[in-house]
Amino acid sequence: MEPSKPEGQSIVNYTTVAGEHSPPDSYDGSSTTHRKSLRKRILGTIWDSLDKSPKERKFIAKVDWWILTYVCVAYFVKYLDQTNVSNAYVSGMKEDLNLSGNDLNYLTTYWTIGYILGNMPSQIILTKVRPSIWLPSLEIVWSILVVAMAGATNVNTIYALRFFIGLIEASAYPGIMALLGNWYTPAELGKRSCIFQASSSAAQMFSGYLQAALYKGMNGRAGLSAWQWLFVFDGIIGIPIALYGFWAIPDSPTNSRSHWLAPEEKELAIARMERVGRAAPKKLTLRTFSDLVGNWAAWLFPIVFITHVLGIRIYSYFNVWLKSTGLYSVEKVNLIPTAGYGAQIIFTLGYAWVSDALQARWPVIVFAALVALTGTIILSVWPEDNIPAMMTGWILTFLETGAGALFIAWINEVCAYSVEDRILIIGLVETIAFTFSAWVPLLAYNTAESPHFSVGYQLAAMFFALELLLTLVIAYVAKRWDLRERFERKEREREWII
Repeated sequence: MEPSKPEGQSIVNYTTVAGEHSPPDSYDGSSTTHRKSLRKRILGTIWDSLDKSPKERKFIAKVDWWILTYVCVAYFVKYLDQTNVSNAYVSGMKEDLNLSGNDLNYLTTYWTIGYILGNMPSQIILTKVRPSIWLPSLEIVWSILVVAMAGATNVNTIYALRFFIGLIEASAYPGIMALLGNWYTPAELGKRSCIFQASSSAAQMFSGYLQAALYKGMNGRAGLSAWQWLFVFDGIIGIPIALYGFWAIPDSPTNSRSHWLAPEEKELAIARMERVGRAAPKKLTLRTFSDLVGNWAAWLFPIVFITHVLGIRIYSYFNVWLKSTGLYSVEKVNLIPTAGYGAQIIFTLGYAWVSDALQARWPVIVFAALVALTGTIILSVWPEDNIPAMMTGWILTFLETGAGALFIAWINEVCAYSVEDRILIIGLVETIAFTFSAWVPLLAYNTAESPHFSVGYQLAAMFFALELLLTLVIAYVAKRWDLRERFERKEREREWII
């Protein structure tokens, strides 16, 4: 016989135990899933606020407008910069700065080192400083550094700037994911996380079009090459977005000072989070860190996220492969990968809706890994003379990216009992995964060996296969060992000692 669950636990289980329990439908518990009409259930599947009361529907719409607009646009600009480096490399930066060999990988490595070093400190600071102050402030500094990229005259300057850009950018993804977890229930979080994730795909897609347009129309204007204009454009548009963030970010329901939330809406936000067992912020202590040692989520999620991050690195070399074939112009090298990013957006959003409809994360992640695994197998076989087959293999590797957002949503749900655990584990996941990302691509994707990354193709296949298997392991462990029960047991033991 299973031990009894504390009130509110079923909503956590519904996302971690593959739909064993169903979530409550409203913050006040006035209705349950089986009481809903078929029409309401269909509307709730299409969009999760359509089956809510008018009051809650209005609240969700307002939160979506302010939070989602900021996080999507802010991350769009961040990821535009990441993609710009690769597009700039194939659009003149390589020649202008005399880059060669593994220099493109080193640019990513220096960024990754900064990202690793900045990740956990930023997450810890977010438990002390309001996100509405911390995140936009860092974005202003980030914008200045990106513009400075256009003025670099040698590779060493680029290395230094990429390091500091990564250091500042470390706050973005984990900080935003933790912010989303503060405001959305498990029935809503999958969609918002994947919409947020899709903004990175849109940025990568837009970067190709932008670089192609700049190469055609701005190359040489004001003494700047097209690749330099790319960084100028990206950095400048980051400033107004940062200023918008000071107003748009509402922090958390229990301490929000947002001017766009009415007092009764703040009460509704708190009630919604209490209903799904989402704990309010507490004081961060050394005991919080020590407790993570025995927390399976702090071990398994970082390991599986390593495989995810290392697997999806492969598609960032698509344009390098295209250029090395000698079959395509600079404009086409920038434009062809946009097909992969377009497909990535469609699949990422599809994952969100299916995941929320199934009330589970792991089946969708397994499917996504299987699709990308198929692509890497095609590339590993290396049908060199069959360009359509190679193109298909590359495009399939794009389609797993949305699983990353589902992993973070999953963490937000299994760790609903503690804001601090959620923030720290998300930071730990990002830090450890990108620690491996800093050096593995140097071995797997030596750009001097393009277009045949023989080691890289096979390693990516291995990573996607491991991701699939580890996801199944986490699904089993989440069902077998409930973290909320562990947390509450420790709290009772501490109270007894005191």
